[in-house]
Amino acid sequence: MSPTSQPRKDFVDRMVAGGTPRPVAVELERRIEIIDSAENSHDGRGVLTPRELALYVGVTVAACLIGVAVMAL
Repeated sequence: MSPTSQPRKDFVDRMVAGGTPRPVAVELERRIEIIDSAENSHDGRGVLTPRELALYVGVTVAACLIGVAVMAL
């Protein structure tokens, strides 16, 4: 038995027990696995560099300041 077969069986069994038709539960699990593998292999899922983090924080602070200025006016 592969490491992923047991969680998959548990997922499908729980979905079926909740009233989902078995073919729908199997297809849903298949699609979840496809999305999971695609997200894990995507370069955009990496850790932010210090420059990217600083830019993110800067843009967020600027947006908040604009919001405060709009509320004050």
